[in-house]
Formats: sequence, structure tokens, C-alpha cells
Amino acid sequence: MPFVNISLARGKSGEYLEAVSRAVHDALVAELHMKPDDEFQLIRQHEPGEMVFRRDFRGGPRSDDWIVFTITDGLERGERAKRRFYQALVRRLEENPGVRPADVFVMMTVTPPENFSFADGVIGTDVAAAEAIEAAAQDPGRRESYPKAEMAYAITELLGHRDSGPILPMLRPDFVLKIPTTLSYGGEFTGPEAFAEFFAGVPGGATVWTSFDVHVDQVIESADYLVAQLTNTGVLKATGETVVIQNAWFFEVAGGRLVGAQLYADTAAVSSRAA
Repeated sequence: MPFVNISLARGKSGEYLEAVSRAVHDALVAELHMKPDDEFQLIRQHEPGEMVFRRDFRGGPRSDDWIVFTITDGLERGERAKRRFYQALVRRLEENPGVRPADVFVMMTVTPPENFSFADGVIGTDVAAAEAIEAAAQDPGRRESYPKAEMAYAITELLGHRDSGPILPMLRPDFVLKIPTTLSYGGEFTGPEAFAEFFAGVPGGATVWTSFDVHVDQVIESADYLVAQLTNTGVLKATGETVVIQNAWFFEVAGGRLVGAQLYADTAAVSSRAA
């Protein structure tokens, strides 16, 4: 997810700017394995006096065609890959549009994915997790473990959007789901199939709720667990009363897989109101 700022002297043709843009994009794809459609750039043209630089410091001699690439990346690519990228960039720029290698200045910074939001207020970690999970789904059984960031995203999709697709490959075959038996739908459910069936509908179903909305407040990571804190807003079918219920789900993690989950809630309050 590199973001590229390009600064250069004003007065270059459209063809020149297009060639510069293409050169840095192609070098990023070839050497840093950036996705071809991950292309975000801002080109800034400056008046004389707005670009201040030493002609001979650590390189040069630089000319009035000095060009600066400031690249913000969400991943650390490593020194070897960056060396190849710098060399590929100056080579491509020299070929077209004819930029002298001595005039190419590059500064790369790395920022965590959570510092990106590409659109719609979605945090970059969720985008990266969704893409990784989607890629894994294209080759079922290839992955034996999952990072917690992907698990947290899958848990949010499950509880917040009733989408069990991302989380099912993360469950061990002996996964155990525990729901308090004081709830009408409580009990233990073993295996991914039983897990998926449980989350296919609203807890308690239409016999209890007219509507039931879930908001995932946060997912907290610890050494062996992921804890999802929820605020649920439901309308009881029996009375029409709107109730707000806060609860927590504890997902146990071992060996990069999810091995169990348990719901913690004020079951007495829910049961008495439902009755």
C-alpha cells in the first residue's frame, strides 16, 4: 500500500509527468511486489525557489530537474528489496523521460497499516486482513495458522455482520462453542459446522426478538485470547420493549487457530425480560 508524493520543478509536459508516474509505479510493482492496481500518487510542481537543495551533497551534481519521491509504505520491505527498487527507479526514469540518475532523490517511510484508511472510514488493518483471508480462501487448506489481526477482523465480521465465512477456516476441527445454559439457546456446540449453524440466525430467534442489532465495541488481544466487547440493542417480541445488553465473547487461541469460544453475559436479566 505505498503512497507516492512526487515533487519536481514546474513546466514539464504532460507526457513527462506521465512517464515519471509510470516509472515509479512499475518499479514498485517489480521490486517491492506492490499490487498493480495499488496506485496512489500526488504530483506537485514547484516554482523556482520553492525547491531548496545542495547540488553536491551526498551525490550529484544535481540540476534544475531535481525530482523528489516521498513514499509512505505500510510494510517493511527490507534493505535488499529497497536497493533493487532504487536502482530500478533511476534506470526507468533515465530511459523515459530522460531524468539523470543524479537528479533522483527518494525518501521512504514505513507506517503501520492502522495509519491508513483508503475509503469509507475503514481502517487499513481490516483491509489487509480481508485481503489475506480472501487470498487464503482461493487455496483452501493451504494455511495452517492465522495472525491475531486477521482473527480480530473475522470475529468482527462474525459478530457485527453475521458473516461466518472469514472465521470458519480459522477454527480447529475440535472447536467448542459454549453458551450459558441459562439462555434458551444455550449449550455446547462442537466443530465448525455446529458453529456456523449457531451463528446463522439471531440468538433466540424470532420467537424472542423483533429485531436484534449488534455493535462490536472493540476486540482486545491477549496472549491466549481475543475478547470481543459488544453492545446489543434488541426489541423483545413479547413486550415491544427495547433493551440494551452488553456482553463479551472470549475466543481462545492456540497455535495460530481458534480452539474455543465462550459467551459471558447477564443472562438473568435477558431471561427475565424475555419471559
